[in-house]
Amino acid sequence: MTTAVIVQAQTGFQTDTSPVLADLGGRTVLNRVLDRCASIPGVDSVICSIPETELETSLALEVLRAGYCLSVGPAGDALANLSHAARDYHVDTVVRVSAEAAFVDAQLAGRVLELLHDSRADFATNAMPTGYPRGLEVEVIPAVLLHKAHDVASSDEERADPTLWMRQHAYLQKANLRGPGGALEALDWRVSSADGIRFARAIFDELGEGAAAVSAAELAALCLRRPDLQRPVEHAGEVNPVVPLQAADIESAIEALRIAA
Repeated sequence: MTTAVIVQAQTGFQTDTSPVLADLGGRTVLNRVLDRCASIPGVDSVICSIPETELETSLALEVLRAGYCLSVGPAGDALANLSHAARDYHVDTVVRVSAEAAFVDAQLAGRVLELLHDSRADFATNAMPTGYPRGLEVEVIPAVLLHKAHDVASSDEERADPTLWMRQHAYLQKANLRGPGGALEALDWRVSSADGIRFARAIFDELGEGAAAVSAAELAALCLRRPDLQRPVEHAGEVNPVVPLQAADIESAIEALRIAA
């Protein structure tokens, strides 16, 4: 049984301004994400999936130079792209992490993977609803379910959001790793805009190369000590701003971040 992290990335050909290729302490945002994903417990490989329109771009070269697996899938269909990557590398369980998650916590992601196996749910996440800072979202999907979604999902929204069909399917068991919520839920650590890049660079300026492996607990403690580093979430309570988030069927006990006093 093969478990792989799949990170879907694209630049939109705006390589000078694309957050995924922005410099973050001497490496790109994408490399920072892939490096963190490689530390997730229980994961066999890390794959970066890009649309075929970016095969000859600096994005593809960046992935290969960093030594990670590259999958080139259909353009304009994120669900097909993700399914293609899983088939490409014969993956049995997919851990989906966003290319904007430069501070994704490997241990937290590993607990979402454990939750899928322990609960025997069809789908597991830590964002139904989220109780963590944005940018820590992880989704764990059996590949057979991913391929089923690819075969049957028909709306534009379902094709654009690879897990929307699963999250809304009434007969699938969804498990959620509960976060502590409160002030943490209001923090936004995603690197998806100019503001996100400025935030991430401020963290690297503060912590140096230690920011590359800073835990979610340590980063939360820093943000709570430094209000000037905090960024508000624009679409609180939603993963997709178009479709409200459905509640999970199975809830874990609260997985609080251990923040030093």
